[in-house]
Amino acid sequence: MKPGRPREYDLEEVLEIAMRLFWRKGYNETSINDLLVAMNISKSTFYYAFNSKYQLFEQCIYRLRDRQIAQTMIELQQAASGRSFIENLLYDIEKITYSKKPLHNGFLMNTAFESSEHHPKITTLISNASLHFVEIFKLAIERGQSERVISKHKDPDVLAFYFLSSIAGLRAMVKANTDQRNIRNIISITLTALD
Repeated sequence: MKPGRPREYDLEEVLEIAMRLFWRKGYNETSINDLLVAMNISKSTFYYAFNSKYQLFEQCIYRLRDRQIAQTMIELQQAASGRSFIENLLYDIEKITYSKKPLHNGFLMNTAFESSEHHPKITTLISNASLHFVEIFKLAIERGQSERVISKHKDPDVLAFYFLSSIAGLRAMVKANTDQRNIRNIISITLTALD
């Protein structure tokens, strides 16, 4: 944001509103006018504060990434083991799906799918954000290996990327309304990679 001009809105609040709107409608379908109405700011204030829809979106992605990383790290610390952390992550996708709650955590992956063809810059932004989650998965795998609940013969780097791709695939299948039994079976098979 540019310095010098007094702010007439709460930055945290408008970023939260924008993030929810992008999540609900997607980057492509969210117009500047949609953002102005939802955020309750003028066009001149919008451009002064954010310069463009893309720069606002970028701030939203960093905000969401940081929030999800912090939450995921807490979940890892509180998990009974590195393996149970990974199991919980996968089975939570199933639980959220069939409880009909919105899958907010899928926002990064959904946006990457939506933007891959027309917005390579957004795809790169999402990919870089996803690398932080790979590091968390790697920590969980190494912890599980030290606890002897994950095979020590598996490469933590490879497994971490495998679980990132598995989660992305599961979320895509969830979005496509795949039968719950199939999702559960896929999760069971995916977890055998830890043996």
